[in-house]
Amino acid sequence: MSEPRTSIFPSALLLVAWGALLLTTAGCKEAAPAVAEQPVPKVTVTPVVAQETTDADEYTGRTEASAIVEVRARVFGYLKTVDFKDGDFVKEGQTLFTIEPDEYQAIYNQSVSRIKLTTAKNDLAKANLARRAKLLPSGAISREEYEEAVAAVKETEATIATAEADAARTAIDLKYTVITAPISGRIDRAYVSRGNLLTGGLADGTLLTKIVQEQPMYVYFDIDEDSLLRYIKMRPDRDRTAEPGSLRELDMKCYIQLSNEKDFPHVGTLDFASSEVNAKTGTARIRGVFPNTNRELASGMFVRVRVPIGKPYQALLIPERALVKDLNIPFVYVVDSNQIAARRDVKLGAQRGNMRIITSGLKAGEAVIVNGVQRVRPGQKVQATVMEPTLPKSSIEKVADELPPRETQTTPGAASPASADSTNPER
Repeated sequence: MSEPRTSIFPSALLLVAWGALLLTTAGCKEAAPAVAEQPVPKVTVTPVVAQETTDADEYTGRTEASAIVEVRARVFGYLKTVDFKDGDFVKEGQTLFTIEPDEYQAIYNQSVSRIKLTTAKNDLAKANLARRAKLLPSGAISREEYEEAVAAVKETEATIATAEADAARTAIDLKYTVITAPISGRIDRAYVSRGNLLTGGLADGTLLTKIVQEQPMYVYFDIDEDSLLRYIKMRPDRDRTAEPGSLRELDMKCYIQLSNEKDFPHVGTLDFASSEVNAKTGTARIRGVFPNTNRELASGMFVRVRVPIGKPYQALLIPERALVKDLNIPFVYVVDSNQIAARRDVKLGAQRGNMRIITSGLKAGEAVIVNGVQRVRPGQKVQATVMEPTLPKSSIEKVADELPPRETQTTPGAASPASADSTNPER
């Protein structure tokens, strides 16, 4: 006898009712309230400014002293005194070392005495000649005796000349016992201490120290052939039959930057170009001269060189940190009067310290975002705070004297420039 089928239907109805309840509950969850709107991002903006500037070429170079002198002993002897402190600035003619002069003083005194002795003999010979000259006409003496008196005078005169020359030589030796600075400049340490025996000589004398002339200071750097041709064309027009002048006639300014500097504060003048272009490298050696009045430059330092070219022109500048890149396309965010941010693609020019020249894409007076750019999207409303830029001065001579300082005051929650969007390699 089979079981009744009516017991299955209540279970099926219960399952259907439970599924409907689950669908109803899921629908209620999807109808939850919308999330609150995101807060308006706070950003810092700065105006695009027009500034007179001049384009420039940049190179790398090395400083070199305008004169380097090795101080050597010219005579033999024991070193008596060292009359300077290591690293001092010395003036031309200043006493640096003294060598024991006793022996050279005695030799000089002997030479002077020899002059006196031969001078006395010469006086006697002249008196004898005068007497014989009176006796010769009367025949009291022979012609031969008279000629002997004449020869004696000439001999003593020659002996005097020899003694004077010997005295001059010994005077020079005595003079060389006091060693003075041949030029003004920075002196190195004393290589030999007091009491040591020195070897004299013109070529192999003992090296005592070195003096480096720091004023002016030279800077040598290599430029490419195209740049050299461009500089040559900058020479003023002249008669073609006249010989071309040197680079110093152009009175071209140049500027250098040391490794610990962010600007180009040292001003000099180009005064020399090598007479030929290196066939292997296609470059020519150029020299700039810098007064170095404050002695900040030392020989052998690595420097960056900036050479202005062309005429001054008006350029638009913005801070470098305002730039963003998208697939290597540089752009900035511009904020209008309604506080709405808009993307603006730009074309970049040369860099001026922490500022960048914009050749197209912006207008003077427009506000670009410099802080908080990583939180902004095109068309988004922002809360902007204006920061006045610090600009370089108008001429290329002062282009690096005043650089815009980095913003130190940040709005709450804003990221620092170092933590900005990693797609911006300019930061």
